[in-house]
Amino acid sequence: MLKAIIFDMDGVIADTEPIYHIVTDDLLREHGIITADDYQDQFIGVTSEFMWTTIVNEFHLPLTPEECIRIIDKKRAEIEKTDGLHPLPNVIDLIKRLYDHGYPLAVASSSPVSEINRVTEHFGIQPYFRVFFSGEDCLHSKPDPEVFLKAADALQIQPDECLVIEDSKNGLIAAKRAGMKSIGFANPMFGNQDLSSATAIVSSFKDVTIDLCQKLF
Repeated sequence: MLKAIIFDMDGVIADTEPIYHIVTDDLLREHGIITADDYQDQFIGVTSEFMWTTIVNEFHLPLTPEECIRIIDKKRAEIEKTDGLHPLPNVIDLIKRLYDHGYPLAVASSSPVSEINRVTEHFGIQPYFRVFFSGEDCLHSKPDPEVFLKAADALQIQPDECLVIEDSKNGLIAAKRAGMKSIGFANPMFGNQDLSSATAIVSSFKDVTIDLCQKLF
């Protein structure tokens, strides 16, 4: 029986994945590195620390992972200052509908706590969520299930009674390993993620109805 819903944030609530892609490409090009269009797909859903440790080691960048993250955050902030920070279409309405239906909601994201707070405050949705968990709270990054299991424990809901809404291969594998059902969001505007681990797949949050969520259990 469905008792709680856990949301990923980047690429599910906030339309940030394209920005991360742009600023990462920008930083790598500054060091003479050109990657394939799908190179960054492997990092969607993981922590920034894991991503940049991997990239620094792979390309022998003359920077630490921490320095890369600081540069990326500055570049991203500059873009958002100009273009704004936007939610995915229809996701705010979905959050409100699930909340009004009485389901406890959580955010379980690989992003830092400060970023989760910033985004949810900006969109005015913090009051709808009972708990927030970050990759900073965990020893292991997605596809390890740790962040989802911690969210379920904080909600005092069994994992097999939780539904995860995710957009990444790593996140959906993590949900499956946690013993949770999942909805994979196939963003029609960005990415080519393998969503085969999802219980169901949608390309619009308009398609995520209360009836659909309940029928998955």
